[in-house]
This record gives sequence, structure tokens and C-alpha cells, in this order.
Amino acid sequence: MPFIPPMLATRLTNPERLVDPRYVAEPKLDGQRAQLHVERGRTTACYSRPGLDLLRHAGMAWLRGIEWSFSAAVLDGEACAGDGHQSVQHVLTERQRPDGAMALVLFDLLTLDDRSVMREPWIDRRKRLEDLVDPGRTPRVSLVPVTEDAVRLWQTWVGELAGEGIVLKDRHSFYHPGVRSPGWLKAKPTLTLEVTVTGGSAERIAWGDWGEAVNLEVRYRHPRDARQIEIRQAVRVPRGRPFALRVGDRAALVCWGTMPSGMLRHPLFLRWL
Repeated sequence: MPFIPPMLATRLTNPERLVDPRYVAEPKLDGQRAQLHVERGRTTACYSRPGLDLLRHAGMAWLRGIEWSFSAAVLDGEACAGDGHQSVQHVLTERQRPDGAMALVLFDLLTLDDRSVMREPWIDRRKRLEDLVDPGRTPRVSLVPVTEDAVRLWQTWVGELAGEGIVLKDRHSFYHPGVRSPGWLKAKPTLTLEVTVTGGSAERIAWGDWGEAVNLEVRYRHPRDARQIEIRQAVRVPRGRPFALRVGDRAALVCWGTMPSGMLRHPLFLRWL
């Protein structure tokens, strides 16, 4: 079965959807999209969002050793470091290590026994997925939890645990490959921070399989308790736009919130101030 471009979520703009009974909610895990392909009961591929095979990384090779209880399927999910609460930077580190703390969290089913189920409603695909995968039988593989209480999930996962966000899914939505569909809605906190750049490098590095970044040392005031935080972290920079390091200058970054460690979720350099 060839790679299937994954369905993507659109940004939530209407907060009333949080209490809309047509939708269920899932925590948005901070990891890397992972499309798992199984043939004759064994893992044959695990593709990232751009279609690169994650099995080439030492920390993902354990998937080849699983003996699945079904013959053939394509499943959608997220490759995470630990429980999906760690940042994507932790994922990019752990996936390189043979003993890396990587896990696979599944949330959808695209094909079963070489037959597409993408035109079935999400609620039916979820039932098939639950019948197919037994997390207790397969170490490091689990199903993303689902709840009808999106508001409570937001308060717990994002507000208390500093998770990346939540995803709302229309119970009756189909899976639309390669489409940013309104059937899935993502809600993430957006935070703009003023930081002082105290060191780092202007040398560009790869940001996962899809972007570029530079390693910066920055100091900022925590938005919740006003603590001074100092971190060293990869910060995304727009492709094709020049970047020169200016130690001691202030800059504006945008991110998807802060983690308990003080690290920023998916920080992006905006401009010098």
C-alpha cells in the first residue's frame, strides 16, 4: 500500500464548537505524524507527514519487531517521546537513539485488509480501531483517549499540564487524504514572547523533516509567575529569510505555550525589536 497523504485539521475559530455535541475531543500530542503500514502481520513502513519513512531512525526500528494481531492495515497516529507531553525536539532526539523512549499513539484507521475505510464516519473508524489494536498486548503502542467534554480536556491537558492543544473531531466526518478539513478542528494556545538573545548560533539546522531552525540562548520573563527563565533551544526561522545573530538584542518569538521546564513549544522567530 503506498503512502497516503494525511488528513489535516483546521484551526478552531468558533469557541462554541467546544460544546457542540457533534464533536468529540482528543489531546493534541506533541510529536511527529506517523502513518503505520502493516502487511502480513508485520510493520512494513511508518511514514511522517511529508512521506518520509520513520523506520530509518534507530529509535523507531522497534516497530519492525511487533507481531500484529491483524494481517493488513494502514493506521494514522503520532510518534511521541514518552506520553506525548514532551516537545517535538525531544522526539527528534529520542528517535535517533536505539534505546530511545519512543511510543506510537494511534488515532485513526485508513485501510483494513487492503480495503479503504476512509469513507466511513469517524465514529465507525474509531470502533474498528479499538477492535483492532489492543494496547495491553503491544508495548509502546496505545490509542489516543477520546472525551465528549472538550472544555474539561482543555482545562486539564492545556491549562494544568501545559499540553500542546486539543483536536475536535466531527463524529460523522470522513477521512480526506491531504486535505485540511473542517471535520477536524485544532485548538492551541498562542503566545508571543519578548526575549533577550544571550547567545547561540546563526547556523541553520534541520527542524524535523519539514523546516529550519537556529540554536539560540534566550532569557524571558515567564508569563504566569514572572520568573526569569534562561533556556537554550532550537527556534524555527522562515525558509529563505536571512538571519543574523545579535547577542544582547531583544526579539519577538511566537510559540504554542511554555512547558513546565521553561522550554517553549514550537518557537518561531518573528523579528528583532
